Amino acid sequence: ISEHDEIAVKWFEAVQTGLPMCYLSGIVGPLRLTPAEQLAVFSKYMPWARTCGRNATLLLNVYYEKRLDDNLDDLRAEMNITPPPTS
Repeated sequence: ISEHDEIAVKWFEAVQTGLPMCYLSGIVGPLRLTPAEQLAVFSKYMPWARTCGRNATLLLNVYYEKRLDDNLDDLRAEMNITPPPTS
């Protein structure tokens, strides 16, 4: 998993949970990146993560161990998560 991916996860978590530490990680995390990478995070990954976090089923309630054999596309559709942007 790349830093871009982890920052997107933090924004998704921030929207889903409202926890300040997630917002803080989403804001401070990109500081380690180059300006071009920061642009990608804030123009591509962050908007995707915020939209998905808002529209998706609350993922804290998912029993992942029982879903490991499920098809990823079917699980995404059920949870209302669109595929992430490509690099």
